[in-house]
Amino acid sequence: MTKEQQTSHIREYLQAVKSFSPSMCRFLLTTIMVNLTFFGLVAVLQNLFLLRLQFDAGFIGMMLGVGQLIWASAALPASQLSNRFGLRNSMIFGFALAGVGLAMILSVELLPQDQWRNWLLFSVAVEYLGAAFFTVNMAPYIMIVTSEKERQHAFSVFQALNPAMAFLGSLIAGILPPLWTSLSGVSLDLPEPYRLSLWLGPILLWASVIPLFGADSGQLKNITKQKDTAESIPFKWFIFFGVFVFVQVIGEGAMRTFFNVYLDSTLAVPSSQIGFIMGVAQLLPVVAALSTLLLITKFGSGNTLMVTLLGGAGCLLLLATEPQLAMAALAYMGTIAMITVTNTTRDLFGQAMTVPRWRTTTAAVLIIGVALGWATAGIIGGYLIDSLGFGSMFLAGSVLQYWQY
Repeated sequence: MTKEQQTSHIREYLQAVKSFSPSMCRFLLTTIMVNLTFFGLVAVLQNLFLLRLQFDAGFIGMMLGVGQLIWASAALPASQLSNRFGLRNSMIFGFALAGVGLAMILSVELLPQDQWRNWLLFSVAVEYLGAAFFTVNMAPYIMIVTSEKERQHAFSVFQALNPAMAFLGSLIAGILPPLWTSLSGVSLDLPEPYRLSLWLGPILLWASVIPLFGADSGQLKNITKQKDTAESIPFKWFIFFGVFVFVQVIGEGAMRTFFNVYLDSTLAVPSSQIGFIMGVAQLLPVVAALSTLLLITKFGSGNTLMVTLLGGAGCLLLLATEPQLAMAALAYMGTIAMITVTNTTRDLFGQAMTVPRWRTTTAAVLIIGVALGWATAGIIGGYLIDSLGFGSMFLAGSVLQYWQY
């Protein structure tokens, strides 16, 4: 692609972004708050909070795995209810319920200690039940509130907000616990600074529903319905897509679940530095997400997927080597960048391959694949860490990623 073509492509990109509908802009504002919470605050601080409560990697992996299994099992029912009550209303319910679940996790210390494990498992189930109701609707909602002309750009911006808000949220997460420590004098070795910092999460999730009240309702009944013939129900497509996603995200799940645990317990990195490392590591993925269309245009979606899968496997392999902070930060940055391009291509491809009638079902199948993959990474990864160390867990994720390639 020549320089003139790149300039023209960028100009076309900016023009498409300017033409986003008010509903799409409101949805992106909601996405900012949600991603700030889950991929910033919760990603950095929740595991550190659990470690300070004296839970080990095995329980942390099992707890998140239970939540992700709930997420998977609720995805299809949530998609069917969303078809009836509207995508926007279902997302609003999901954001509010996820906020309740996170608030319940942060309230665990109010109970007797012998009840903590059961309470945390129940709370994470509530949180991920809420997640099912908004995650299955995001991609189909973008399809409704965008025209074909700007749709690919909308998916790229949507995916770019993930690492961008993870960057901002991680920096905030790194600052807040030391700030609470300086104000209260409580040690960072105790749960309190992390709990107080994480309370920003439920507040943001509950606030995220406000922009959606003025947005398009996302009623699928406004779209021309397809006849439910055997030919129109893509069972084979659902199975293929679900298995592909399941295998693809296991390495990602291992990284997202245990990277901060790895930095804290193996490399003894302070929480402020963990937030900084996880934040700065999101800068490359922002660029990667916005460059996805250029990569697809030049190399094709299939080649783009294969190269990023192979690149992600290589980055995970770096983490399986001798523990070094610089190597870990580089591997994390590379993995998240590859994941961002892969997910943008995968999500757009999945929605484009099905007719409107089946788009929420396709999204549900994707969520099931992601949830089961992350649950597998969390549950099995936790046991691998406790028995063989972090290197074995990251190596297993790398092998699965390479096998899919």
